[in-house]
Amino acid sequence: MEYITEQYRIRITEVDAHSKLTIPALNGLLQEMAWRHSVVAKVSVHELSAQHHISWVLSRLKIWINRLPNYDETITIKTYVQDIDKYFYHRDFKLFDATGNEIVRANSVWGLMDIVRRRITSVPDWMRAITPTDTQEKPVEKVSGKIVPLNQVDTERHFDIRWHDIDSNQHVNNTKYVEWLLESIPTDILNNGDLKTIDIVFKNESVLGDKITTQSQAIEQGFIHRILNQNGQELVIGETIWGS
Repeated sequence: MEYITEQYRIRITEVDAHSKLTIPALNGLLQEMAWRHSVVAKVSVHELSAQHHISWVLSRLKIWINRLPNYDETITIKTYVQDIDKYFYHRDFKLFDATGNEIVRANSVWGLMDIVRRRITSVPDWMRAITPTDTQEKPVEKVSGKIVPLNQVDTERHFDIRWHDIDSNQHVNNTKYVEWLLESIPTDILNNGDLKTIDIVFKNESVLGDKITTQSQAIEQGFIHRILNQNGQELVIGETIWGS
């Protein structure tokens, strides 16, 4: 199947103080859609790990936001594979409101990790054959370019990784990184700002017991971010652009 679509009603536990879908919850919906599409295509995490000793790894995600849906609003989510290169799948997501207007779009980059050697491996030919790209849908802009590194720390937060931060792969789920990244943004921006884009690069994994530091630096129109573990290793870098 080249694409899947699903309708989804926004729940009260998924909205913020203004009754709008939170970014971590949005990221969770995108991850759920990617998972469901992989199950349909018979390339789910469970099938790949059990039969081929490989697993999906989210490498990068960029989201463009026209508006976030409100509590109890019903949206339609569509996902498909835009392109496959030697090492990565480029997956698009589009969210539509009840009238068919596109309210959110995203492009993501997924690699395949050898779970024995713990390193990225190339896409096998047999996977290309059973995961067709969608040639009919207008593709989302491919995420590209480097995120500028921090050269000063304006805000900083600290977290301990807890049991409920860990997913079925036995490491921190990417939705948690998104949540922690946003926590280092000043509260007045979170409360009054209008997030336009969020671009995140996932670099290294973390596990139960790690201690996390998330840092942000203000730039024109937004912030650049990084998340470090207790050894100073970069786990995530990112950029958010805000309006008012």
